[in-house]
Amino acid sequence: MGPFTKQSVQQLFLAVPFALLAAGCGGELDAQGAPVEDTVPEAAAEAIAQTEQAVTLGGTYWWGTASNGDTTTTIGTSTNRTCFMTSLFGNLKPTNAGSWSSAGTYMYAGNWITFVNHSNSKALATGVQCLNTATNRTPEMLWRQGSAAKLLGAVTADRRCFLTRVEASTNAFINGDNEVKVWNDGLNWYLGGDLTGPGGGRALCVDVPTGMGGWLWGSGEGGGFTENLAYNAGGVACLLSGVGGRFTTNSYTDGVSIDYNSGTRYWEMTVMNGKRGYANCVK
Repeated sequence: MGPFTKQSVQQLFLAVPFALLAAGCGGELDAQGAPVEDTVPEAAAEAIAQTEQAVTLGGTYWWGTASNGDTTTTIGTSTNRTCFMTSLFGNLKPTNAGSWSSAGTYMYAGNWITFVNHSNSKALATGVQCLNTATNRTPEMLWRQGSAAKLLGAVTADRRCFLTRVEASTNAFINGDNEVKVWNDGLNWYLGGDLTGPGGGRALCVDVPTGMGGWLWGSGEGGGFTENLAYNAGGVACLLSGVGGRFTTNSYTDGVSIDYNSGTRYWEMTVMNGKRGYANCVK
């Protein structure tokens, strides 16, 4: 099966039963969006939409394939624009010991590239959200299992850090305890995790003025669910700061995903079959 687009993923999601709340559990790390009035005047709604598009968002992308090799697509300039992961689906488990699988986004020759790279002939996919800023962007850092957490940079008033890539070799991301994530301790930002085999992730930071909260949602095996993240009061974006669980299924719908629901104006996270996702939202 060849590379697919956001539209095809959305069509796949329509067939997934997300009402299985009893099959999973979620933990909210910060307050969800505040309630708002049910109706908004048409002129005001148009102004809000224009503000949202102008302030932070710089493109939403999906990319995936079951074809082996490094499959890439260019998603636009890296000038005044920074991109991060919003989803991970499918099978990261290499067919042969010592091989590697990976997915996410990176900068090359002045552009952002989104990609999947594997050799197991199984479905693997990623989602990417870009922000229209490159202010104080830090270099991308790599953490691998067995090494100390990587320092991404000092905590500042505006600095926000998120995942750009997830990587796995033999026995990484094969059970619910495995994870890679970004966090801060009030002084510094770090990238690290806990894996049962060789694997890791990459992350970088960029300045975005306002943090809108952080969440952790996790699903039990045999089902999944969708829960709200931040309410989009204008120019809000939500991005992956961590993923965990067993990524060994040949499926474009089995994983962790952050998506925007225009009908409710909430960003949402979907988690399936023992996966968990860490999300932070910014404005």
